[in-house]
Amino acid sequence: MKAKIYIFLIFLTVLLNSCISPIENFQQISAYSFLTIDATLTDQINSTKVRIYRSSDNLSNSVFKPMISAKVYIIDENGIKENLTESSLLGTYLPSSKFIGKVGSTYILFIETSAGIKYQSSPETMKASPEIENIITRFEVQDNFSKGDARRGGFNVYLDFQEPSSIGDNYQWVWKHFERANTCSNCVFGAYNFRLNTCVIASPPTNLTLNYRCNANCWNITYSSELNVLSDAYLNGQKITGKQVARVPFDSTSTYYMQLEQRAITRNAYNYYQDLKIQTQNNGTLFDVPAETRFSFNVKSTTNPDEKILGIFDVYSVKKKIFYVNRTKNIPLDESPVYTDIIQGSIVECSPLEVSLGCLDKTPCIEGRFRTKIKPEGWKE
Repeated sequence: MKAKIYIFLIFLTVLLNSCISPIENFQQISAYSFLTIDATLTDQINSTKVRIYRSSDNLSNSVFKPMISAKVYIIDENGIKENLTESSLLGTYLPSSKFIGKVGSTYILFIETSAGIKYQSSPETMKASPEIENIITRFEVQDNFSKGDARRGGFNVYLDFQEPSSIGDNYQWVWKHFERANTCSNCVFGAYNFRLNTCVIASPPTNLTLNYRCNANCWNITYSSELNVLSDAYLNGQKITGKQVARVPFDSTSTYYMQLEQRAITRNAYNYYQDLKIQTQNNGTLFDVPAETRFSFNVKSTTNPDEKILGIFDVYSVKKKIFYVNRTKNIPLDESPVYTDIIQGSIVECSPLEVSLGCLDKTPCIEGRFRTKIKPEGWKE
């Protein structure tokens, strides 16, 4: 222990006397702000998009500035150009509604900011994703977590697929979970203002939490949070069996809906995500490069070649499976779900008489990244 303290003191002394920009109140002096390009091109309809923004130069500020009014386009190996236009979400650029990528085609991304600074990706070729042949789920306990910890019990999801004989294939697995929303508004310290369509704090504030049910169909969306990638470097042409691609929480006994994507990604994307995965697994400090600020493997500035760019031009094809996980089968008798989605406060309900007098107790489902009014594909009640 003393040795560790001694080493730390030496490190601190060197740090204070070095040329590293000092950090004062979590604000780095002379910090850099990097252009970030989050670009995806897929073989799925309405899935290609380019998001451009500038990261904050303040460590205590996570606000990103969207880069508006840029010229963005994609050119394939035949010289066919697809222009992207800025959407209602500032800094996000979309192709025409019918545009999809094609397996075997090669694409280059071009960007020119409103200031005239130009960026270009390396050529990226879309490879074919093999079919998902089989999916199994198995309840497994992680004994390093005590009972009552939501991380203890879960359903591991495994799949099989045939890896093609071509060399240099790389894969990524992501998933989405949809479940019906119990409530659409949760108002803390106040109530819902139906004229403004938002929660407002009461005057004086209360200590109540009022929850409002949805006035129409609504689903909450959960996304996979772990990076799961694989290279065929030592597996080329083999049958891949029992690859774990997800873990479903044991936070209920209800059936769990899942959309699973198996993506065939490029080598540059694999290197980027693998590097990011290593970063997120480390116990970082303020002196570590944040996991989200990884320099791009395939986008460079042609105006200023020394400029460092964050993000990736991610070109991939997809094979998708929709399935349900039964969370009541093969559970040990001494294991039980840890319910985490517990509504705090009370549900607002109008009596029939109050309704006749104009009382409202249901609020709209606001479309967004984590909520949708659109019925999920393959949904079963």
